[in-house]
Parts: sequence; C-alpha cells; structure tokens
Amino acid sequence: MARREVTQYFDDLDNTTLNEEEVRVVDFSVNGVDYTLDLSEDNKAKFEEALAPYIQVARRKVRGGAAGRRTATRSANPQRNKMIREWAQANGVEVSERGRIAQSVIDQFEKAQG
Repeated sequence: MARREVTQYFDDLDNTTLNEEEVRVVDFSVNGVDYTLDLSEDNKAKFEEALAPYIQVARRKVRGGAAGRRTATRSANPQRNKMIREWAQANGVEVSERGRIAQSVIDQFEKAQG
C-alpha cells in the first residue's frame, strides 16, 4: 500500500490556503513572550504597517547572550582573596583591605604561584 502525506499551509490570520513559497514567517515579542505567525505577503505587510508607528518611537533592545552574562569569577572566592591580600602585603604590592582586588594584583599573584 502506498502512502502520501501532503503538507498544507494556511495564513494564521485569515486561514487562506498558501503554497510553500507564499508563507511569510513573522517572529515578534510582546511583554517578554515570543510569538510566530505564518502569514501571506499581504497580511505580513498589514502587520508591519500596524506596528510601524510603535517601532518608529521604540528603543531597540539588545538580547543578552553568553557574552552578556556574568559568571562568578575566581576572584569571588573569599579564601582566595585573603591569600592574595596576604601575599600582596608580604611582597610590597599595594592592595586594599576590602573590596575588589585589582586584576593587576591577581595577575602578579598567579604569576608568583607558577
């Protein structure tokens, strides 16, 4: 027995039948929720026209990726920071008693540790 599967495309707005080449996928977000629509060229144009006044005055938001995320660093370890401060004081390297340790001090410490 033979079997044939047929994929049909429909405009999500008005339910008109579309062929594969006519489908326009529109991705958008509202209030942090992402949406996707399959539209005809005409309905895509209407959608973009309806949003145009809002887009013209809106600010673009850059999505955070891996580069935008902050992760805990090795310098966030209190015991390690104490060791670095003790080493710096013993070796005449200026370091604050509290707060963030300068990267140059951390680099010197790591170089001295081998």
